[in-house]
Amino acid sequence: MSVAKSVAKSVIGAVNRPVAKARFAYAARSGTPLKIEVGSFRSRRPGWICTDVCWHTRSYLDATGPWPVRSGSASHIYSDNMIEHIRLEPARRMFREARRVLAPGGRIRLSTPDVEHAVRLYLARDDETRREMEECRRRGYQAEHPVDLLRMTFQDCGHHAGFLWDFEAVEAELRSAGFSAVRRYAPGQSDDPELRNMESRPQFALIVEAAAA
Repeated sequence: MSVAKSVAKSVIGAVNRPVAKARFAYAARSGTPLKIEVGSFRSRRPGWICTDVCWHTRSYLDATGPWPVRSGSASHIYSDNMIEHIRLEPARRMFREARRVLAPGGRIRLSTPDVEHAVRLYLARDDETRREMEECRRRGYQAEHPVDLLRMTFQDCGHHAGFLWDFEAVEAELRSAGFSAVRRYAPGQSDDPELRNMESRPQFALIVEAAAA
């Protein structure tokens, strides 16, 4: 990214942020049960409030801090490839806030790179390993050796700055935040119609849902 482009994004982001914060706070006062996506980047979903911290976001929400949302006013929360970009303690704050704003029976769905799956492929070095490497190359990643499957999971896309997850860790942290019925799902699958076919990057995805008790 050029210096000029970086400066322009910084300036636009500084101007946009208070507007985007106010827009989210206004939407969160809606009388209907809220459906909130955290870290949505450019995605737009009818009926959802799609939030992010990026410079061009329409609705700004730093999910690691207090949410300007009434307790028990949300029915669904979704986050796709976001929690691996934040450290464990900020992730815990996010999970606690998500639990607070969800109504009893409300659901959270998280999608994040599956460390266990990447390690298994690396150790197996079988046909599935080769197929995954070919798919990664097709999507523009450098995947010349099996170890690249680990490098992409642990290092690429800013993952080195966050915390990486397997199912055991996600389950433990969600339960600690007050969630129940923690369950793993295949990409696109859910018992809740509102949470089906959500993932934009299903490859290597660990997808977990839980309920607000």
